[in-house]
Amino acid sequence: MILRSVAAFTLSAGCSLAFSALAQPIEPGKEGQIARLLPPEPGTRICFARQYDGAHLKAHPDQQVQSIGFSLAYHAHDPDEYYPKGQRNYYFELRAKMRSGQELAAGGECVPAEDGKNIHCGVECDGGAVLIRQAAKKGQLLVDLEATGRIRMSDGCDDESGIDLEPGIDDKTFLLSEIPADRCPAYEDW
Repeated sequence: MILRSVAAFTLSAGCSLAFSALAQPIEPGKEGQIARLLPPEPGTRICFARQYDGAHLKAHPDQQVQSIGFSLAYHAHDPDEYYPKGQRNYYFELRAKMRSGQELAAGGECVPAEDGKNIHCGVECDGGAVLIRQAAKKGQLLVDLEATGRIRMSDGCDDESGIDLEPGIDDKTFLLSEIPADRCPAYEDW
């Protein structure tokens, strides 16, 4: 895995991931694959995580991600002049702890991917993305970094330079398991 520093605008990941730019609204009924993962009901959320144990990391010495978490929430905004019924969005948060101890976070919006099988979750201002999809086993999620090439993450609230998390030898696709709802924070608490 390559961590590349880039000077760029970064969301305040890790402090507050409330998004003011609403670039990817989804019309009701057009949620596609996302609705299978998380019903389009205001306030719904789902979280997945994985902590790689010492044995796994020893067997995969080139893997840099030590733990990873992914949260997805559906949010209905108040009606306005552009969206009389209120804008609908799926928001995500991705967190990763690296072997180095560095903790990274990214956030943005998710939309159905053009292939109809995946979900595209991207960071605004060309901050890259990940593709996600439900795994064959219920309660599991695949987070695919290789398919998109990179995602810009931040390691702090006041950090104006992002870090591009790029696929590496053992950091391409991550299999995460759903965590209990009581450990999955509401969107407003990210």
